[in-house]
Amino acid sequence: MTINYELDAEDNEIINELDNLFGVVQNKKILEDMIIYTKLKQNNEITFGNYNIIIRNNSSYNLLNDLLKVCGKIFLKYNIIKNPAICYLDKLMNSRKDNVFDKIHGIEEDIIVINNRKLRFDYSDEIDNLSKIMKQLNNKIFIFEDTNFCEGEIDAELGELASWRMTIEKISLDDKLIYCENKLDENNLTYRKQELKDFANVPFWVLKNMVTNLIIKCKNTNITSIDKTILDSVKETYSKKEVKRNVDRKVKKVEKSAKEELNDLIGLDSIKLQINKVLNYIKLNKKRGEIPTLHMCFTGNPGTGKTSIARVIGKIFEEENILNGNGHFVEVHGRDLVAKYVGWTAQKVHQTVEEAIGGVLFIDEAYSLVSDRKGGFEDEAIATLIKEMEDHRNEVCIILAGYTNEMEDLIQRNPGFASRIQFTINFPDYSAEELFEIFTELCKKEHYKLSEKCKGILIENFELAKNKEAFGNGRYVRNIFEKIKFEQANRIVQTNSKSINSINKCDVENVLKTTDIVKEETRKIGFSY
Repeated sequence: MTINYELDAEDNEIINELDNLFGVVQNKKILEDMIIYTKLKQNNEITFGNYNIIIRNNSSYNLLNDLLKVCGKIFLKYNIIKNPAICYLDKLMNSRKDNVFDKIHGIEEDIIVINNRKLRFDYSDEIDNLSKIMKQLNNKIFIFEDTNFCEGEIDAELGELASWRMTIEKISLDDKLIYCENKLDENNLTYRKQELKDFANVPFWVLKNMVTNLIIKCKNTNITSIDKTILDSVKETYSKKEVKRNVDRKVKKVEKSAKEELNDLIGLDSIKLQINKVLNYIKLNKKRGEIPTLHMCFTGNPGTGKTSIARVIGKIFEEENILNGNGHFVEVHGRDLVAKYVGWTAQKVHQTVEEAIGGVLFIDEAYSLVSDRKGGFEDEAIATLIKEMEDHRNEVCIILAGYTNEMEDLIQRNPGFASRIQFTINFPDYSAEELFEIFTELCKKEHYKLSEKCKGILIENFELAKNKEAFGNGRYVRNIFEKIKFEQANRIVQTNSKSINSINKCDVENVLKTTDIVKEETRKIGFSY
């Protein structure tokens, strides 16, 4: 005899709680299916599947917890779990060195939420371990929150580990209008639907506050019919509150994207081409579920743009969701990784890498780690760095930078670097014209007006200087610029000139007469073009 299973009144009451949760209400049918599945399974009519769920979260609001509370009530009613409390695994991690799954066996809650992006691991690397743990803890429900940029990627990776799929969608304007109407109807307030549309066209969390304020205002003044004047008054109040909060967001919107910053860098055409190829390679492999090692080696003379390119790479990795950090950039000198006392160097290297997780660690003059004395602190720094590059190959981009010959020597002496550095990029010197363009950009940034007569003598100087060994490129230009500013200021004061922002030919000539372009540039960190 075939039994037709149906939902009882309590089932419907639980499921209908989703009606008040915009962005998740579309999961009602899935919960209905899950209840029928449970009844079939408990009657031994179904033997396949599990209760684990992949939830695609497209919303910026904290709706996951609300959805899981409803799911928990169903799981509890049918004795699938004993404790409906929710554990977010990433909140238990004390550091990035913690093993992702070490603490699962000690979790009391029966609903465990895993977000691999927050925990910084790949399911493909942990699938066997995860499958083993899930079999051992088959009395717990595993929720896999999918916030990846590539929709369906988690679904493909986890396969049969999770039998159910749900979604959390962005809250639409129609959802916001329904929310307003429901709240106003509950409080016996009349309104015109067409006037609510503009009122509701704000972020949902702001709208909830506005509706509360609107209802209080109406009740307090015995208003039963809401017109546009009242709606505008409430909205204006909250708009003023949000002005200051939105200033930073508006500024951020007009900022250049990382790709635009890359394209706007002076010269470096061959480097930009290589970087775009590298990024395309990384993005394609990420879509395939196999993120390649991100570490790089930049070689070339100082001031050729290595630091600037490294900074932009960090931002691109953030914007393209290649790394889970905020595009932050950590810059150190090779010698900064070497400590003065025994046992301190390894810890120093570890802490430096930890600081850069989710972004870029740029090690300038990395060849300074080479030592003629075996067993020194430099060797300890290199050994630790190589290990960190392996341990965090998908969490951080470590870039070793320095002179071409010296960097080749570093790699040859330490084969461990060669197997962990995925991309090597050589930065050529700037042309004289590009150096002049850098100079004019410096003038613009500091609001100086450069006389047209200066161009020829500056380009001639740059042409001579760039042929010298270890030419400083952008650093040399910056050095010249600072000296010209000093000379210009002296002229302005002595002549009582009104043109305080003008750089004249005489300012440039006086500086170039005293500049020894044969002398090798002093190496410094932190400035590059």
